[in-house]
Amino acid sequence: MKWFILFSTFMLFVSLQGFSQVDPIEGTIEYQKGDKRAAIVEVPYPPEIVEGSLKQQFAKGGVKEQRLKGMQVFKNARLTSTDGEAADLYFKVQKKSRREDNVSIVYLVVGRPNENVALRTSDDAYRIQDAKSYLASLQPQAQSFELETNISKNEESIKKSERKLNDYQEDRKKLDKKIKEQEQELNRLKTERESLLGKKGSGS
Repeated sequence: MKWFILFSTFMLFVSLQGFSQVDPIEGTIEYQKGDKRAAIVEVPYPPEIVEGSLKQQFAKGGVKEQRLKGMQVFKNARLTSTDGEAADLYFKVQKKSRREDNVSIVYLVVGRPNENVALRTSDDAYRIQDAKSYLASLQPQAQSFELETNISKNEESIKKSERKLNDYQEDRKKLDKKIKEQEQELNRLKTERESLLGKKGSGS
């Protein structure tokens, strides 16, 4: 058992050193003061994108996100649309390092329905191969979510710019109206002055 943990730790270290390593591996994660077997993968996207993609995907299946002890949890969820067995999915997403904050390390522990994962033994590898298979598809999923997010942000920026332009145009209309009114008032005053000067000249 100790050999397996050391080997898993070494493999995780190797995978984190080389970005070309994209295949999920088996390792451990500390949860509730105990090490739990987990599938692990590196994804070239920031944590907020990865977590957003997970939340979006499981929401499509009617499963709401929960936050438990620093984990992103989806209970009674299915890893794929054809998965015949529901499970409780515990994800931990964290940035790779301070300098590489656009890269995430993702851990996944698959729990039995309503299992208290905190009480699980360190050698319990329930559905870990399924977890690895799921994490292998996480990168394109995150990529798609990031694209949708960027498109949404771009559309919102366009809408804001259009609203500002409309406001400026409306302000210009009001300003043009004020200018026209002021010009009319100026012309009226000039006409009035000429009339007064004419009366003064005829009376002298």
